[in-house]
Amino acid sequence: MLKLISSAVFAVLLPITACAADFELVEWRGKAALKMTGQIDDGTADRFAAIADRAEPAAHGLPILLLDSPGGSVLEALLLSSALDDRPFHTVIPDGAECASACASIVFIAGRYRTMEPFGRFGQHSCSYGGVEDADCNEVISQHAFRHGVSHGSVAAFLTYVPAADILWFSREDIDGWGISHYPGSEEAGFEKSEPRAIGMITGRVPPGQSSWRLDFWGEGWRAFVRPARDDERELQISMYCREETPGSLFLLAELNGPAEVIRGAIEYASLETDTFTMDRVKPSVWQIDPLVTGIAIEIPGALVMPWLTTAQSFKFSLAVAPPYDPIWATGSLSGSRKNLIFAANHCDE
Repeated sequence: MLKLISSAVFAVLLPITACAADFELVEWRGKAALKMTGQIDDGTADRFAAIADRAEPAAHGLPILLLDSPGGSVLEALLLSSALDDRPFHTVIPDGAECASACASIVFIAGRYRTMEPFGRFGQHSCSYGGVEDADCNEVISQHAFRHGVSHGSVAAFLTYVPAADILWFSREDIDGWGISHYPGSEEAGFEKSEPRAIGMITGRVPPGQSSWRLDFWGEGWRAFVRPARDDERELQISMYCREETPGSLFLLAELNGPAEVIRGAIEYASLETDTFTMDRVKPSVWQIDPLVTGIAIEIPGALVMPWLTTAQSFKFSLAVAPPYDPIWATGSLSGSRKNLIFAANHCDE
């Protein structure tokens, strides 16, 4: 149960020109999603409750709440969080959107799953009242994060040291690295809570990536992904997805930082080795996924799809490159992530 404290404690200063938070149904990746825009103020939680049941569950069972808000009243954000506890949503900060202050530190974190697209922005700063930073309010927000599976320090550190007049903006890799995001399929694949940014700051050593494949959106469908190097870096992320126009096949995608024209000129061929089958000297497709990242993809043909999904235990995805570049490869396991791999294989990009 939400314990209410004097609302004066929970005021957060925002520009007086900000519009009140509104909710609307929008089509997003083929489903009717709920979108919140504007400043969180009195009545926001009631407006959410009035429309929440009209959102359509996505394939993983939860409806989507898209967030694009500068924040606002902490008390009202906590009321909205309580409503999300009763009516779970997957909170998403989409590309081009900004979720800051109470939107980020409370509402986003209240999602059963919570993810941000590569070009969304998540912003944190100190709680304040009357222009004065409020340590008690910061502690309430940090405790709320802890109750929702986020380490106390992953929120408290930034609420404490970022002045209320400023915003510290996080990338998707930042929120992954501080253990703030939570991807679908994490529990099914045995993915353990990961905070490589925090561990790196404390110990000076970043833990290696886990072998668990999790789920993320891909086009109008889904993909399974694994990060062999470290759990908060997109570089050499390996994804598996399918396409409606190529029934019966799967695709394996490696992501590299850099422009497609340079990477295309460096890649000679790709290979996929498993303990069940081998695909050698495959010509990959190379394209610019977004302004920062290039994708290198190969097709797993229909005859090898079932061995990949059901019997292969491990894999090595290799890229042979022209001099002076060094060979690139990623290794990992498949056996503990079959449920997520099969889910992605059954929910193609249209």
